[in-house]
Amino acid sequence: MKRPSTMTLLALAIAGSALFGLHGVSAQTAPAAAPAAAPAGDAARGKVDFMGYGCYECHGTLGQGNFTTAPRLAPHPLPYGALSAYVRRPSGNNMPSFSEKILPDKNLADIYAYLSSIPAGKTGEQIPLLSGTNMKSK
Repeated sequence: MKRPSTMTLLALAIAGSALFGLHGVSAQTAPAAAPAAAPAGDAARGKVDFMGYGCYECHGTLGQGNFTTAPRLAPHPLPYGALSAYVRRPSGNNMPSFSEKILPDKNLADIYAYLSSIPAGKTGEQIPLLSGTNMKSK
């Protein structure tokens, strides 16, 4: 079975955003039966897989999400069980499902390791221009 084309994924993303409008973490809710612990994964391979399976096309190269196409995945991704369950059987038409035949568990674990490795950005207080600490009195 071949991977869905970019145009197919883009069409699904547009249709999903039209149907669900503003969606965020609540759109990622997964069944409670999902396993809780994340298997060991390789973040470097996960980054390659994240790009190769087209996840970045909607979620951005750093999992930052996009207001119109997909929610934020990183930093601080959902627990592995919830993310895995959602990837396998997404609710509604938010995104295509990725069965174990399309996206093997090992590759999903690597993608999760990549998402978990993405550091959080600085807060406004940590950025001098935004915090006002670089302003000199005249």
